[in-house]
Amino acid sequence: MDAPETPSLPVPGSSPPEDDSLMEKLDDKLRAAIQLLPSCQRCKRLRRKCDTRLPSCKLCLKANIECSFFDHSLQQILPRSYVLSLLQKAQELKTVKGPQPRTISYSKRPPTASVRSTDELLNRSTERQHFDNHFMLSSTADLTYRFFGSSSVFVLTINLAARAFSETNTFQPPAAPLSGMGIFDEGINDPVAMTSTRFSLPSKEMLNTLLGNYTTSLNTLYPFIDESTIQHDLEVYLGEELHESRDQTRKLSGKSSYQYFRVAMMCAIACANKSRHKPHLAAVDDDFYAKGLKYVEAVTSEVSGESLQALLLLVVYCLFHPRKGDIWKLLDYACRLSVELGYHTELPLHEESSVDMARRRSTFWSLYTIERIVGQIFGRPSDLPEQIITTEYPGILIAGSPTDQASIQIFSAAHHYRLVYLRSEIYREIYMPTNPPLHELGWFIDRYFTLLSWYEEIQVNETLAGVGTSTCNVAFHSTIVFLFQPLLLKALHRSRKQDLEIPKNQLLPCDNYHSACQLIRTYERVIRAPDDTPLGIYPMTIMSAHYVYLAGLTVMAYVQLAIDGRFAFLGPLSREELERSPRALDFQNIYEISGSCLVLLTWCANTWTGMGGMQDMYRKLSEKLLPLLSRLG
Repeated sequence: MDAPETPSLPVPGSSPPEDDSLMEKLDDKLRAAIQLLPSCQRCKRLRRKCDTRLPSCKLCLKANIECSFFDHSLQQILPRSYVLSLLQKAQELKTVKGPQPRTISYSKRPPTASVRSTDELLNRSTERQHFDNHFMLSSTADLTYRFFGSSSVFVLTINLAARAFSETNTFQPPAAPLSGMGIFDEGINDPVAMTSTRFSLPSKEMLNTLLGNYTTSLNTLYPFIDESTIQHDLEVYLGEELHESRDQTRKLSGKSSYQYFRVAMMCAIACANKSRHKPHLAAVDDDFYAKGLKYVEAVTSEVSGESLQALLLLVVYCLFHPRKGDIWKLLDYACRLSVELGYHTELPLHEESSVDMARRRSTFWSLYTIERIVGQIFGRPSDLPEQIITTEYPGILIAGSPTDQASIQIFSAAHHYRLVYLRSEIYREIYMPTNPPLHELGWFIDRYFTLLSWYEEIQVNETLAGVGTSTCNVAFHSTIVFLFQPLLLKALHRSRKQDLEIPKNQLLPCDNYHSACQLIRTYERVIRAPDDTPLGIYPMTIMSAHYVYLAGLTVMAYVQLAIDGRFAFLGPLSREELERSPRALDFQNIYEISGSCLVLLTWCANTWTGMGGMQDMYRKLSEKLLPLLSRLG
């Protein structure tokens, strides 16, 4: 994939193109921010006064070199063009209207227009459709609203439901039973209060089993914990548990508090992961979490790598229990701490050992992966701009690498980081701009083949399937769905105009439909896999639940468009077949796929209370659309 473009330097002798026009558009606060910019490095070196203009000061412009300055907060040299891009983005965001949800205006063209513009014939639309403000949810206290961008499955939900259902009373909010009882009643949902009634000391065998589950599942995907220290940490944990049973006022400090916290949180996460096979571990999960919370302030208050590890453990736990923490604040804090520690950039070889280098890289890319995927699921911007990242990827699978089960999973998980970076570039291009660019179909196809090249590098035998390989399968197919979602949203939007004639040369790719089906099949294999098998230990988190729902709605969206009958579908993309010709979409296994998706969403609704609405939406869509599809033959 092409690298993101950066503003180019102006031609020597000309005035900076953004300087005067930009200053006129900026408000007073942004103008003041420009005045506070430090002098550039060249002016400091020459001991000349820097005019701090953007994207380049006059001296650097005249010398035709990049104008850069040292940012003390990031401890890194940044180009002024990067500051200019941030200011432009800030100004764009200020012009976006809110908090009212955007209403879609229908085309004003006559429905039977006989002459079409060149843009329309080239598979482009002269009208821009914005989906970022389509869906908003009030907070628990009804004081604020949360908006979801067009990469979110909620936006697809609204567009599909608006097309499929005409009755206004199809969805009614459920009555609140037992309204006098809250979900946060003290003594019921408070893990600290519950554990005060339990005094059992877990055996070392149990702890070793849970820690083993964590290292082979979560620490394979996000390897920020040094496994060589786990046994020593466990001895500290067991010693403290023994002393605490005799002296309730005793409390650890310093390094010991980090060791105790790590073991408690790893065991809590392992219990959350294994509870889908052993439901009784949900209570034990609460116990371990409550024990870790005693030290949460002590282990997150310092600027250190151990504090970053502690934050990441809390983040991973929130992926299983999103209501037990504010994952956005935790990720924001972790991102800022990683930058302050310099984890985002490479250090000179003589300043750190190879072991420390590997740990730093694994920790940073673990944070980067979680932060990116969680943000993209909900259509939110990132806290880690790509412009400042120079940290190299951990080792990936290459010719001559070990091919045993464990090594395959580790290298596959590391290979996953590169896909997240490629996906972030796509996200920044088609989802983040205030006015998204109107890309032609060829642009999406080029990105598809870039992603396919990545996927073809990690094809392994099915007998070696496990946590790492399954993660790569999920990541690839979810990214394909994610890539083509703007085209799907546009098609659903146009399908609502009953009298609009859709040109036959406007082909809609169906690769995201096939990827959605593969996502559902992959998750079904995971859910049905026995405990303690390579697939049985795969972590099913809230991100997995959103992917299942996204896959299901993508399938239903294509069913709706097939029922509409005005859209032509592009056959599965292939490098060998360059000709793009319309083909009928094959719905041969649609009932099997739909049934599997409903089973998965039912499991998700039982695991996470808030997903009951997603299950209900999918069930209503499938009940209405699949019989209509069957009647079409």
